[in-house]
Amino acid sequence: MMLKIKLLAMLFLCSFSLFALSDEPELDEDGNPIIEAIMAPAWQITNDTIELSSETLLGKPYVLHFWATWCPYCKKLQPGLETISKGYVKKGIETYAVSFWENPRTKPIKEMKRRGLDLKVLVDGDDAAKSFEVTNTPTTVFINHRGEIVFTYILSDPNDPQLRLAYETLVDQVKADQLKAAEELAKKQAEEQASK
Repeated sequence: MMLKIKLLAMLFLCSFSLFALSDEPELDEDGNPIIEAIMAPAWQITNDTIELSSETLLGKPYVLHFWATWCPYCKKLQPGLETISKGYVKKGIETYAVSFWENPRTKPIKEMKRRGLDLKVLVDGDDAAKSFEVTNTPTTVFINHRGEIVFTYILSDPNDPQLRLAYETLVDQVKADQLKAAEELAKKQAEEQASK
């Protein structure tokens, strides 16, 4: 027992010293740490129901909910996820339920309907799941309009405020980029007027 305590203490001290020696994060003008964006991997799903890819969705925020029909945690999360996602369709955010790790005889679209849910189901999503390095069901990935992963949710709490916050982040990023583009256009037009 004493040896375990000593080992834990040594691990703690080593991890603390590594943390203390690490570089301070770069901060933006407001003092917030600058986090480098992680680009979503290229992916494509083509089957009887749909043909969709990272390329066709570039320029649009979207959510990929990786699930399996046999997963009880997916079944728990999906009603809440659907309720939240419906409020964001009008804001341009689609949510896709990507079925993977399934028995070939499984019918994910029928199963989703049987559950009384209307999430857009993409079947045969094993390659897409591998691209995103998904190892758990459910895993819900939020991708912004630039193709960057904003948030990955691996829990099954349908009432978790992080879900709505992730959708709001996607909306806010679109608005921020639109505002920035409008400001740049106005500045360019003002410069052109001044040079005449």
